[in-house]
Amino acid sequence: MNIRKLVYIVKDQLKNGSLNANLADLTSQFNHFFPAQPSRLQAITQYAVENTPYYDTYKKYNDFKDYPVLDKSVIKRNYDDFISIPYKDCIDSLHKVTTSGSYGTPFTFYLNSEKRRKIIAEIYYFGKSSNFDLGVKHAHIMAQKKPKFLQLLQNQVTITVKDLTEEWCRESIQTIKNKKVKVIIGYPSAISRLAIYLERKNIILPMDGIITVSEVLTSDMRQTITKSFKCNPVSRYTTNEFGVLGIEDLTGDFFSLNQCNFLIEILSLDNNQPVEMGDIGRIVVTDLFNKSMPLIRYDTGDLAKPSEIRKGIVTKIESVEGRRLAVIRNTNGETVSSFEINKSLIGLSNIVQYQFSQEHKLLYKLKLVIDGEVDEAQIIKIYKDILGSDAQIVIDFVEDIPPQRSGKRPYILQNYYNE
Repeated sequence: MNIRKLVYIVKDQLKNGSLNANLADLTSQFNHFFPAQPSRLQAITQYAVENTPYYDTYKKYNDFKDYPVLDKSVIKRNYDDFISIPYKDCIDSLHKVTTSGSYGTPFTFYLNSEKRRKIIAEIYYFGKSSNFDLGVKHAHIMAQKKPKFLQLLQNQVTITVKDLTEEWCRESIQTIKNKKVKVIIGYPSAISRLAIYLERKNIILPMDGIITVSEVLTSDMRQTITKSFKCNPVSRYTTNEFGVLGIEDLTGDFFSLNQCNFLIEILSLDNNQPVEMGDIGRIVVTDLFNKSMPLIRYDTGDLAKPSEIRKGIVTKIESVEGRRLAVIRNTNGETVSSFEINKSLIGLSNIVQYQFSQEHKLLYKLKLVIDGEVDEAQIIKIYKDILGSDAQIVIDFVEDIPPQRSGKRPYILQNYYNE
């Protein structure tokens, strides 16, 4: 056991032992398919109705499934009423998290201490499959640098990402080597860029684990990362307002959902009924532990396909399909899976970065950062086969694809349809 892990565990035990208790709870619940979820759901809904002005109106509902599904617009209009009364006088002591605003206005949510401790435990519990544990030397590739004392405490190296240039790649790889990093956590667009850099330099840089966050880990990125780092990357499905909602299997075939600390539903795009296995639906989350700002049946804006349902609970999903706001439609107006768009360039060489957007009903734009020559006619044919023969595909060759304010580089943008 490394020194940092030992110090953290001792400190945790001296306070209240919450980390070990939460880790044990996650393990037990996953092993028995979440037996505590119904009682936790009853507890948080009762708390919300009794202590939160907004949910006071929910007293009229007799069944959880009658509760309306929320989105950010509802919360924005009733923001103060979502903060529970017991926490209003101590709101400055709560942990604040701000959503990225990648697809809209940034939003601030409040977390009470118990909820915050749950998130910390989730990070380490779900990091086990990627050899990420307390005290493990890791690089965090993110938009903003953490304070040095936090990096030291967490045994973390922060690599800020803005322009994914050759110089950035060279410096980042050198830092990873010099600091003897074991695990990399960050945006897949940035990590795959490093992997491409290594591949072009004929360098293999083995890692013990790689965890991608915030963006979709596409199959072509997975292949490049695995080859250059000798390590299977794992996508972690998280949101700032909730924590870790799920973790991808090492095979990349499915995500296991965190139904221990949440009730996660996959509901139809058209109504609030559960979807069938294999159908695309909205990811709707109820947080079972945030008492300071309860969120019941909150529409994350993400889409997924259930792949396993046990005892009425969705335990696995095929993938996180990406934001509902970013869904592409073909020339007939029909929805096209984001994975159809993402996987379309697999096998094509010399593509370093890309971003696909729909600009009009028939007009689509593809931004490409390349290193060498590409066959434009081949690319246009690939997309016409997916979107329709009357699709107008414009290819724009650029030096870099700039990040959004959050640091993310979405691969797909919907600039025409307003969902």
